[in-house]
Amino acid sequence: MNFNSKLGLIFFLAAKGFKQHLFGSIAAAFSIALAGGLLLSTLKIQEQTQASFSNASGGFDAVLGARGSKLQLILNALFHLDSSPGNLSWEQYELIKNTRGVKEAYPIAVGDNYLGYRLVGTEPELFKIHEWKKGQKYQLLKGRIFSSMAKEALVGSFVAEKLNLKVGDRFQPYHGLNFIEGTQHEDIYIVVGLLKPTGTPSDKVIWVPIKGIQNMEGHDASMAQSVSAVLLSLRGATGFNLEIKYNRQGNQATLAWPVAATLASFFEKMGWFRGVLEVIAYLIGCVGMLMVASTMRSSMHERRRDFAILRSLGASRIIVTGVILGHTFIISVIGSFGSLLVMQGIGLVSQRIILRETGVLVDTINLQSSDALVLIGIVGVGLLGGIWTAMQSYRSDLAKNLQPVS
Repeated sequence: MNFNSKLGLIFFLAAKGFKQHLFGSIAAAFSIALAGGLLLSTLKIQEQTQASFSNASGGFDAVLGARGSKLQLILNALFHLDSSPGNLSWEQYELIKNTRGVKEAYPIAVGDNYLGYRLVGTEPELFKIHEWKKGQKYQLLKGRIFSSMAKEALVGSFVAEKLNLKVGDRFQPYHGLNFIEGTQHEDIYIVVGLLKPTGTPSDKVIWVPIKGIQNMEGHDASMAQSVSAVLLSLRGATGFNLEIKYNRQGNQATLAWPVAATLASFFEKMGWFRGVLEVIAYLIGCVGMLMVASTMRSSMHERRRDFAILRSLGASRIIVTGVILGHTFIISVIGSFGSLLVMQGIGLVSQRIILRETGVLVDTINLQSSDALVLIGIVGVGLLGGIWTAMQSYRSDLAKNLQPVS
């Protein structure tokens, strides 16, 4: 029997075994797919989430805020996720704005919401001049940008979709960052514009004039001369100079700079969570390997007479072992391809959750050439489950296995 004939026989018998034990084979392949998909998505999601958060800083290099945590400043001012550590005086904003090397400085004020979505007060120049991404300014879907002294609002795309807000709609804000009934202000704002989607946290914000937040009915009068933070774009080595001025020598304010490095340290602290998911993936992989072994053992038991006949007809150890490993290989390859589907499914669910909670659009998970090693490893794990059965297949009692099954 030539090589092609042997290979054809092995493939035919392996495929036959897969069909005979279809349920067990699919269950084993599913376990491998689940483990592989979880492992791949764990490796990819953190990597792409970190990259997306770094790119979603709105085009700003730094944030100046009250004395406190750099991370809290960034999460509050750029991602609208945390509470403000305190306020800066308007004089401090004017000082940093006129500092040499500061390209742009935009004050923001927070402290109110509408049905759970934050109102952020700022200057209209943010939407006229600033590039939230290199070469890209904010664009209007409808309407216009608010006026600095009017009770007008510019609504991010995510908020507009969720609350079905349209140009011309009126609303009354609520006090605080979280929606609580009974805390509604008397002030009435009119929606004058809708922003196009950016895939950044600005989509989850209702933007209003900063004077509107500062002078909102029910607010402390001291807020009229204060800001929550200042968003900064810097030139050259200005960041180093400001770092020394505010963080090392001063005690009145904190400069969160550079934004990307601060976010990177945050994700590093979350590395333990990735480790937990990896352990879970490895455990599921072990379960998958055991299920493959169980399926192959069951297949071997039910087809022992077939294998005995093959051996009596002169089939070599290579053919008998090849049939077992061929069946295992089919399971493993299906599991490997299934892991890609599981990875994409987890990626899409994670993408939606992150977008809903943070406003950051995480890129779709894509495979790279280096991930081929992971897929090969997934196939290898499946093959390990069939090796023991393959080793035992040629050692069984030939005469006993040739007996008709009653």
